[in-house]
Order: sequence, then C-alpha cells, then structure tokens
Amino acid sequence: MSTQVSLLSPAAAQVQTTVKSRILPLDGLRGLALVFMALDHAAAFVGVGLQAETYGGLRAVLQSPAYWLSGLLTNIAAPAFWLLAGVSVALLEASRRRAGESEGQITRFLLIRAGVLAVLSLTICDWFWAGTVVYMQVLLSLGLSLALLSLLRRLPDYALLVLVVIQLALFQAALPWIAANFWQTPNYWSALLLGYTTVTYPASEFSLGGWMPLMMLGLLIGRNLHRPELRQPRTWFAVGGGLLLVWVVLRSWGGFGDLTPFSAGEEWFRFFILSKEPPSLTFFTFNLGLAALALGLLYTRSAWLESGPGQWLVALGQAALFSFVAHIVIYNLVSRGVLFLSLPGPGLIKAYLAWLLGLFLLFPLARAYRDLRRRHPRSLLRYL
Repeated sequence: MSTQVSLLSPAAAQVQTTVKSRILPLDGLRGLALVFMALDHAAAFVGVGLQAETYGGLRAVLQSPAYWLSGLLTNIAAPAFWLLAGVSVALLEASRRRAGESEGQITRFLLIRAGVLAVLSLTICDWFWAGTVVYMQVLLSLGLSLALLSLLRRLPDYALLVLVVIQLALFQAALPWIAANFWQTPNYWSALLLGYTTVTYPASEFSLGGWMPLMMLGLLIGRNLHRPELRQPRTWFAVGGGLLLVWVVLRSWGGFGDLTPFSAGEEWFRFFILSKEPPSLTFFTFNLGLAALALGLLYTRSAWLESGPGQWLVALGQAALFSFVAHIVIYNLVSRGVLFLSLPGPGLIKAYLAWLLGLFLLFPLARAYRDLRRRHPRSLLRYL
C-alpha cells in the first residue's frame, strides 16, 4: 500500500487550501459592490452627482431619472461592504484556527489590519481623492469598527446577536434626535459615534453607532456559512425578498427606521429615496435586500464565476482592500483625462466613460495583485 507524499511547499499548500476554501459568490458580491462604488466615485471625480439618498433628514435634490437610478445602484455598495467585512472576519477566524493559530494571534492580525485600513484612509486615499465632495474616510471608519470587532468577536454568538438587535433598535429609535443634534457636528468624535460631518478633519460619514451593527451581523452570518442552506440560491432569494418586504412595510408606515417618511402627495419615485446618514433601517433593508438577491443569482452562476466573465468580479472581491485604494488613484488620473478632453454631452456620459476606463485598468491590476499575494501568503501583502 503506497503513501502519497505532497510535493508542495508549506506556502504553496497554504495557497491551495485558501483557493479551495474561497466562497466565490461572496467574492463576486464584494466585487460587484466595488464596481457600483467605483461608478459613484467616478462621477464625483468628474463633477457629477448621483444622489439618490437623503442626509440629515433633508429632502434630496434629484436630477433626471438616469442620474438617480444610477445612484440607487451605487447605494448598494456601502451596506454590502460593512456586512461582508464581518463575514470576512468569520471566515478568517475559521481558517486561522484550522492553521493552529491562537485567539490572541487572530486578534493581533485583525488589529494590525485595522491599523492598515486607518493609515491608508488618512494617506493614499486622502491624498489622491479629487472628487467634488470631501473624502469621507470610509476605510478609517471600517478600520475602527474592525478593531472593536476583533475584541467583541470573543463574545458568545447569542450575546453578539443581542448586542446587534439592541444597537440597531436604539439607533433607529433615535434617528430624529441624531439628525437634529449631530448633523454636520463640529465635534469629530460625536460624528464618528453617531453623526455626520464634513467640517472636521478627518471627515466622517459612516458612524460606528449606525453602521457597525452590519459588521457584527456579518460576523454571525459568516460563522454559519457551513450550513448547506446558506449555500443555496433559494435561501438568498428568500432573504432578499423578506428584506424588501420589511422595507415596503417600514416605508409605507413611516416613523421607526425611516427618517424621511414618504407621503402620498410626493412623486412616486421618492418612495425609493432613503436616509443614508444617519442610516435608516429602510436604507439597510432595501439595499441589503437587493444584495441578497444578487448573491442568490451569483450562487446560480458558479461556473461563470470560476472561468467566465464573472472571474473579474471575483478578482476584485478577493483583493478588495487593494482594489479600493487603487481605484481612487486610478480615477484621479482617468478623470483628469476625461475632463481635459472637454467632451460634449451630459455629465452622466462623462461619468460612465470615466467609470468604464477606470474598470479597464482596475480589473487586471486587482487580479495581478491577488495572484502575487497568493504566491507570498506570509508576506506583509496579507494585510492589504
């Protein structure tokens, strides 16, 4: 009876294990969120607004349907990122434990990565941002949330779930008070915890009180992805449909979880214009409902993600942090070229042109970085 001997080096074996353990639909969804986010930022870089959400309870100033419909697509990005960040922590926990790492080593890795997020946000992302609005330091907020989650993850799952429910309920109940007292607050720490500000440095849009529950919820979802039902398209179609039903009920009712209630006298399309900051439950349920439907669709297209055109989305999703930082640098340069050309036509055309040119450059860069990181799994690249 012969025994097979692996000819793979330890590093190569780790790469093979990592590749096999990836959940491609999740990578694809993360890549899709990056693509939508890139559209929003490409528009900002060429001076085009895609507002399809409200801030501080103020009425949104909408342009033509082509603009705000594009904005509705880009709104999916932020909730998906925050949720998937928590899922990634759960998957990382599991892989590190299988590799024999201690809980202390896992926490240290997460804290270092949180620091990397903060540094990148305050340096490269801030330096290369050239949009028409202030850079809102999303990576800084994500990094601080990750640092907190690296400690909270040691709580039992039931305690985390209770904490998510309480934090969501309290924040949603306090929406009017938060909007009245912390909109454009001159106090950065107040904005970081509850509000919104562009008048401080750093600026802050993604408050920990409003957005961090999504990351904690993602952690709980990620810890249960071994369940067969969570690998089935019909499960995510049902989740998506359920979330959209909750959105319709909350939006029709108005009040709890809905900072900008819809009235019968308004244009019908304002039913879809929801509060992003402070983030309302209607904003979360609508956008996460769409994201869940997209995930269900991606689960039906596994082969498309492995070798078809979907592999580009997967590459983006598997190098998400690199892709985020790189896209800001790329769109800084691409937007200069588009604006220099002084092309005729509506601004939205320029936004889409810049977006497509940027993706043409971003896709191969993300794939090349992903492959480089796989070849050097123990290098500093693992933090990016």
